[in-house]
Amino acid sequence: MKINPRLEDPLREARLAVHRGRFREAVDQLTSVGDRFGSSPEWLLLMSMARWRLGDFAASYRLADYARIEYRSRGDTDGEMRAQNVAAAGAFARGQLREARAGFERAGYLARQLSDTLMMARCTNNIGNVDFYLGNNADALVLYANASNLFEYSRSLRGIAEAWHNTGIAWREEGDLHAARKATDRAMDAAERLGDVRLVAQTLAGRGETAALSGDTRLGNAEATRALDLARENDDKLTECHALRVLGLIARADGLYREAVQLGRAALEIAIAVQNQWMTAKAREELGESLVTAGQPGEARAELSAAIEAYADMGAQSRADRLRQRIGELAASG
Repeated sequence: MKINPRLEDPLREARLAVHRGRFREAVDQLTSVGDRFGSSPEWLLLMSMARWRLGDFAASYRLADYARIEYRSRGDTDGEMRAQNVAAAGAFARGQLREARAGFERAGYLARQLSDTLMMARCTNNIGNVDFYLGNNADALVLYANASNLFEYSRSLRGIAEAWHNTGIAWREEGDLHAARKATDRAMDAAERLGDVRLVAQTLAGRGETAALSGDTRLGNAEATRALDLARENDDKLTECHALRVLGLIARADGLYREAVQLGRAALEIAIAVQNQWMTAKAREELGESLVTAGQPGEARAELSAAIEAYADMGAQSRADRLRQRIGELAASG
Protein backbone atom coordinates (compact mmCIF):
# COMPACT_ATOMS: atom_id res chain seq x y z
CA MET A 1 0.00 0.00 0.00
CA LYS A 2 1.35 3.40 -0.98
CA ILE A 3 1.46 6.00 1.80
CA ASN A 4 0.32 9.49 0.92
CA PRO A 5 3.30 11.75 1.90
CA ARG A 6 0.88 14.54 2.84
CA LEU A 7 -0.77 12.30 5.44
CA GLU A 8 2.62 11.08 6.64
CA ASP A 9 3.99 14.62 6.99
CA PRO A 10 1.17 17.22 7.03
CA LEU A 11 3.60 20.15 7.28
CA ARG A 12 5.67 19.06 4.28
CA GLU A 13 4.00 21.35 1.74
CA ALA A 14 4.21 24.37 4.04
CA ARG A 15 7.85 23.64 4.81
CA LEU A 16 8.64 23.49 1.09
CA ALA A 17 6.70 26.70 0.41
CA VAL A 18 8.70 28.57 3.07
CA HIS A 19 11.97 27.17 1.73
CA ARG A 20 11.08 28.22 -1.82
CA GLY A 21 9.98 31.71 -0.80
CA ARG A 22 6.26 31.18 -1.48
CA PHE A 23 5.18 32.69 1.79
CA ARG A 24 1.52 33.43 1.00
CA GLU A 25 1.12 29.82 -0.10
CA ALA A 26 2.82 28.69 3.12
CA VAL A 27 0.32 30.65 5.23
CA ASP A 28 -2.57 29.06 3.32
CA GLN A 29 -1.11 25.57 3.79
CA LEU A 30 -0.53 26.12 7.50
CA THR A 31 -3.98 27.60 8.00
CA SER A 32 -5.55 24.54 6.38
CA VAL A 33 -3.99 22.19 8.99
CA GLY A 34 -4.03 24.63 11.90
CA ASP A 35 -6.98 23.01 13.66
CA ARG A 36 -4.94 19.81 14.09
CA PHE A 37 -1.33 20.98 14.26
CA GLY A 38 -1.53 24.67 15.22
CA SER A 39 -0.10 24.05 18.68
CA SER A 40 2.98 22.18 17.46
CA PRO A 41 6.24 24.14 17.68
CA GLU A 42 7.12 23.51 14.04
CA TRP A 43 3.73 24.84 12.88
CA LEU A 44 4.27 27.93 15.03
CA LEU A 45 7.80 28.46 13.71
CA LEU A 46 6.87 27.97 10.04
CA MET A 47 3.94 30.37 10.39
CA SER A 48 6.14 32.94 12.13
CA MET A 49 8.72 32.73 9.33
CA ALA A 50 6.07 33.18 6.63
CA ARG A 51 4.40 36.03 8.50
CA TRP A 52 7.73 37.85 8.89
CA ARG A 53 8.40 37.70 5.16
CA LEU A 54 4.91 39.03 4.46
CA GLY A 55 5.51 41.99 6.76
CA ASP A 56 3.32 40.89 9.69
CA PHE A 57 6.05 41.39 12.28
CA ALA A 58 3.89 41.51 15.41
CA ALA A 59 2.30 38.14 14.63
CA SER A 60 5.67 36.70 13.62
CA TYR A 61 7.23 37.70 16.94
CA ARG A 62 4.35 36.27 18.95
CA LEU A 63 4.31 32.95 17.08
CA ALA A 64 8.10 32.53 17.20
CA ASP A 65 8.16 33.23 20.92
CA TYR A 66 5.49 30.57 21.50
CA ALA A 67 7.54 28.16 19.38
CA ARG A 68 10.68 28.97 21.37
CA ILE A 69 8.93 28.19 24.66
CA GLU A 70 7.51 24.92 23.29
CA TYR A 71 10.86 23.76 21.88
CA ARG A 72 12.65 24.63 25.11
CA SER A 73 10.10 22.76 27.24
CA ARG A 74 10.75 19.68 25.09
CA GLY A 75 14.53 19.97 25.38
CA ASP A 76 14.87 20.60 21.64
CA THR A 77 17.89 22.92 21.49
CA ASP A 78 17.95 23.11 17.70
CA GLY A 79 14.30 24.14 17.57
CA GLU A 80 14.77 26.65 20.38
CA MET A 81 17.72 28.17 18.53
CA ARG A 82 15.79 28.60 15.28
CA ALA A 83 12.72 30.00 17.01
CA GLN A 84 14.86 32.37 19.09
CA ASN A 85 16.43 33.79 15.94
CA VAL A 86 13.04 34.42 14.32
CA ALA A 87 11.61 35.93 17.51
CA ALA A 88 14.60 38.27 17.69
CA ALA A 89 14.01 39.23 14.05
CA GLY A 90 10.44 40.12 14.97
CA ALA A 91 11.62 42.31 17.85
CA PHE A 92 14.19 43.88 15.53
CA ALA A 93 11.58 44.82 12.91
CA ARG A 94 9.46 46.43 15.63
CA GLY A 95 12.41 48.58 16.75
CA GLN A 96 13.04 46.73 20.01
CA LEU A 97 16.78 46.67 19.45
CA ARG A 98 17.90 45.75 22.95
CA GLU A 99 15.60 42.72 23.01
CA ALA A 100 16.61 41.83 19.46
CA ARG A 101 20.33 41.87 20.28
CA ALA A 102 19.79 39.68 23.35
CA GLY A 103 17.77 37.25 21.26
CA PHE A 104 20.32 37.04 18.46
CA GLU A 105 23.12 36.57 21.00
CA ARG A 106 21.17 33.75 22.68
CA ALA A 107 20.54 32.06 19.32
CA GLY A 108 24.23 32.49 18.44
CA TYR A 109 25.23 30.91 21.75
CA LEU A 110 23.02 27.90 21.04
CA ALA A 111 24.43 27.70 17.51
CA ARG A 112 27.96 27.49 18.90
CA GLN A 113 26.86 24.72 21.29
CA LEU A 114 25.49 22.80 18.31
CA SER A 115 28.40 23.72 15.97
CA ASP A 116 25.83 25.16 13.56
CA THR A 117 27.96 27.43 11.40
CA LEU A 118 25.06 28.62 9.26
CA MET A 119 23.07 29.83 12.25
CA MET A 120 26.21 31.43 13.69
CA ALA A 121 26.50 33.34 10.41
CA ARG A 122 22.87 34.44 10.53
CA CYS A 123 23.15 35.67 14.10
CA THR A 124 26.39 37.52 13.36
CA ASN A 125 24.74 39.21 10.38
CA ASN A 126 21.68 40.09 12.45
CA ILE A 127 23.72 41.59 15.29
CA GLY A 128 25.49 43.63 12.61
CA ASN A 129 22.09 44.97 11.60
CA VAL A 130 21.41 46.04 15.19
CA ASP A 131 24.73 47.90 15.28
CA PHE A 132 23.95 49.56 11.96
CA TYR A 133 20.55 50.75 13.19
CA LEU A 134 22.24 52.21 16.25
CA GLY A 135 24.64 54.12 14.00
CA ASN A 136 27.70 51.98 14.83
CA ASN A 137 28.67 51.46 11.20
CA ALA A 138 32.28 50.45 11.82
CA ASP A 139 31.20 47.64 14.17
CA ALA A 140 28.46 46.61 11.75
CA LEU A 141 30.91 46.32 8.86
CA VAL A 142 33.19 44.03 10.89
CA LEU A 143 30.24 41.80 11.77
CA TYR A 144 29.03 41.69 8.16
CA ALA A 145 32.51 40.65 7.03
CA ASN A 146 32.59 37.88 9.65
CA ALA A 147 29.09 36.78 8.66
CA SER A 148 30.04 36.72 4.99
CA ASN A 149 33.00 34.45 5.72
CA LEU A 150 30.80 32.10 7.74
CA PHE A 151 28.19 32.04 4.99
CA GLU A 152 30.92 31.26 2.46
CA TYR A 153 32.07 28.37 4.65
CA SER A 154 28.46 27.16 4.88
CA ARG A 155 27.99 27.60 1.11
CA SER A 156 24.85 29.65 1.71
CA LEU A 157 24.19 31.84 -1.32
CA ARG A 158 21.23 33.44 0.48
CA GLY A 159 23.40 34.39 3.43
CA ILE A 160 26.18 35.68 1.20
CA ALA A 161 23.70 37.88 -0.67
CA GLU A 162 22.17 39.23 2.53
CA ALA A 163 25.52 39.98 4.19
CA TRP A 164 26.88 41.81 1.14
CA HIS A 165 23.58 43.66 0.67
CA ASN A 166 23.87 44.89 4.26
CA THR A 167 27.51 45.78 3.70
CA GLY A 168 26.50 47.92 0.75
CA ILE A 169 23.93 49.79 2.85
CA ALA A 170 26.53 50.54 5.54
CA TRP A 171 29.14 51.74 3.03
CA ARG A 172 26.52 53.87 1.31
CA GLU A 173 25.72 55.59 4.58
CA GLU A 174 29.44 56.10 5.20
CA GLY A 175 29.63 57.89 1.85
CA ASP A 176 31.93 55.33 0.19
CA LEU A 177 29.83 54.74 -2.89
CA HIS A 178 32.55 52.77 -4.70
CA ALA A 179 32.67 50.23 -1.86
CA ALA A 180 28.88 50.22 -1.70
CA ARG A 181 28.63 49.41 -5.41
CA LYS A 182 31.17 46.58 -5.13
CA ALA A 183 29.25 45.11 -2.17
CA THR A 184 25.87 45.27 -3.91
CA ASP A 185 27.35 43.72 -7.06
CA ARG A 186 28.53 40.77 -4.95
CA ALA A 187 25.09 40.55 -3.35
CA MET A 188 23.44 40.60 -6.78
CA ASP A 189 25.73 37.86 -8.07
CA ALA A 190 24.80 35.56 -5.16
CA ALA A 191 21.08 36.37 -5.41
CA GLU A 192 21.02 35.66 -9.14
CA ARG A 193 22.95 32.40 -8.73
CA LEU A 194 20.44 31.37 -6.08
CA GLY A 195 17.55 32.39 -8.31
CA ASP A 196 15.75 34.22 -5.51
CA VAL A 197 13.70 37.03 -7.05
CA ARG A 198 13.00 38.70 -3.69
CA LEU A 199 16.72 38.93 -2.95
CA VAL A 200 17.38 40.27 -6.44
CA ALA A 201 14.74 42.96 -5.84
CA GLN A 202 16.29 43.96 -2.50
CA THR A 203 19.71 44.28 -4.08
CA LEU A 204 18.37 46.21 -7.06
CA ALA A 205 16.78 48.77 -4.73
CA GLY A 206 20.08 49.24 -2.93
CA ARG A 207 22.04 49.44 -6.16
CA GLY A 208 19.58 52.00 -7.48
CA GLU A 209 20.10 54.14 -4.41
CA THR A 210 23.88 53.93 -4.82
CA ALA A 211 23.62 54.94 -8.49
CA ALA A 212 21.38 57.88 -7.63
CA LEU A 213 23.70 59.12 -4.89
CA SER A 214 26.56 58.83 -7.39
CA GLY A 215 24.69 61.21 -9.70
CA ASP A 216 23.34 58.64 -12.19
CA THR A 217 19.64 59.12 -11.53
CA ARG A 218 18.67 57.52 -14.84
CA LEU A 219 20.29 54.21 -13.90
CA GLY A 220 19.08 54.56 -10.33
CA ASN A 221 15.51 55.06 -11.52
CA ALA A 222 15.65 52.01 -13.79
CA GLU A 223 16.98 49.75 -11.05
CA ALA A 224 14.64 51.04 -8.33
CA THR A 225 11.63 50.78 -10.67
CA ARG A 226 12.53 47.18 -11.48
CA ALA A 227 12.95 46.47 -7.77
CA LEU A 228 9.51 47.98 -7.11
CA ASP A 229 7.88 45.80 -9.78
CA LEU A 230 9.51 42.63 -8.45
CA ALA A 231 8.63 43.50 -4.86
CA ARG A 232 4.98 43.96 -5.73
CA GLU A 233 4.91 40.75 -7.77
CA ASN A 234 6.36 38.81 -4.83
CA ASP A 235 4.45 40.46 -1.97
CA ASP A 236 7.62 41.92 -0.43
CA LYS A 237 6.45 44.98 1.50
CA LEU A 238 9.85 45.98 2.88
CA THR A 239 11.50 46.09 -0.54
CA GLU A 240 8.46 47.87 -1.97
CA CYS A 241 8.85 50.52 0.73
CA HIS A 242 12.60 50.80 0.10
CA ALA A 243 12.15 51.12 -3.66
CA LEU A 244 9.50 53.83 -3.28
CA ARG A 245 11.78 55.74 -0.91
CA VAL A 246 14.65 55.53 -3.40
CA LEU A 247 12.40 56.67 -6.24
CA GLY A 248 11.39 59.63 -4.09
CA LEU A 249 15.04 60.51 -3.56
CA ILE A 250 15.62 60.32 -7.32
CA ALA A 251 12.57 62.46 -8.12
CA ARG A 252 13.84 65.08 -5.70
CA ALA A 253 17.29 65.04 -7.29
CA ASP A 254 15.67 65.51 -10.71
CA GLY A 255 13.62 68.49 -9.48
CA LEU A 256 10.30 66.63 -9.48
CA TYR A 257 9.36 67.81 -6.00
CA ARG A 258 5.64 67.03 -6.06
CA GLU A 259 6.31 63.50 -7.32
CA ALA A 260 8.98 63.07 -4.64
CA VAL A 261 6.45 63.93 -1.93
CA GLN A 262 3.89 61.52 -3.38
CA LEU A 263 6.43 58.70 -3.49
CA GLY A 264 7.57 59.52 0.03
CA ARG A 265 4.01 59.34 1.34
CA ALA A 266 3.47 55.99 -0.40
CA ALA A 267 6.63 54.57 1.22
CA LEU A 268 5.58 55.87 4.63
CA GLU A 269 2.11 54.36 4.28
CA ILE A 270 3.59 50.89 3.74
CA ALA A 271 6.10 51.28 6.59
CA ILE A 272 3.34 52.23 9.01
CA ALA A 273 1.05 49.44 7.77
CA VAL A 274 3.65 46.73 8.44
CA GLN A 275 4.69 48.39 11.73
CA ASN A 276 8.38 48.40 10.90
CA GLN A 277 9.94 51.05 13.12
CA TRP A 278 13.14 51.46 11.12
CA MET A 279 11.46 51.77 7.75
CA THR A 280 8.95 54.20 9.25
CA ALA A 281 11.74 56.42 10.58
CA LYS A 282 13.65 56.27 7.27
CA ALA A 283 10.51 57.00 5.26
CA ARG A 284 9.63 59.98 7.48
CA GLU A 285 13.18 61.31 7.16
CA GLU A 286 13.14 61.02 3.36
CA LEU A 287 9.64 62.49 3.13
CA GLY A 288 10.75 65.38 5.34
CA GLU A 289 13.56 66.22 2.94
CA SER A 290 11.20 66.07 -0.02
CA LEU A 291 8.78 68.41 1.74
CA VAL A 292 11.64 70.86 2.31
CA THR A 293 12.37 71.02 -1.41
CA ALA A 294 8.65 71.22 -2.18
CA GLY A 295 8.43 74.39 -0.11
CA GLN A 296 6.46 72.94 2.79
CA PRO A 297 8.75 73.61 5.80
CA GLY A 298 6.08 73.15 8.46
CA GLU A 299 5.14 69.66 7.25
CA ALA A 300 8.83 68.87 6.75
CA ARG A 301 9.63 69.68 10.39
CA ALA A 302 6.68 67.56 11.52
CA GLU A 303 7.93 64.50 9.60
CA LEU A 304 11.54 65.00 10.71
CA SER A 305 10.39 65.38 14.32
CA ALA A 306 8.40 62.14 14.03
CA ALA A 307 11.50 60.43 12.62
CA ILE A 308 13.51 61.71 15.58
CA GLU A 309 10.98 60.19 17.97
CA ALA A 310 11.09 56.86 16.14
CA TYR A 311 14.89 56.74 16.17
CA ALA A 312 15.00 57.71 19.85
CA ASP A 313 12.47 54.98 20.73
CA MET A 314 14.79 52.44 19.12
CA GLY A 315 17.79 53.77 21.01
CA ALA A 316 19.41 55.15 17.84
CA GLN A 317 20.42 58.42 19.53
CA SER A 318 23.10 59.41 17.02
CA ARG A 319 20.51 59.31 14.25
CA ALA A 320 18.03 61.29 16.32
CA ASP A 321 20.71 63.88 17.15
CA ARG A 322 21.63 64.25 13.48
CA LEU A 323 18.03 65.06 12.59
CA ARG A 324 17.72 67.50 15.51
CA GLN A 325 20.69 69.34 14.00
CA ARG A 326 18.99 69.25 10.60
CA ILE A 327 15.82 70.83 12.02
CA GLY A 328 17.99 73.51 13.61
CA GLU A 329 19.56 74.26 10.23
CA LEU A 330 16.14 74.55 8.62
CA ALA A 331 14.95 76.93 11.35
CA ALA A 332 18.07 79.10 10.94
CA SER A 333 17.57 79.32 7.18
CA GLY A 334 14.00 80.52 7.68
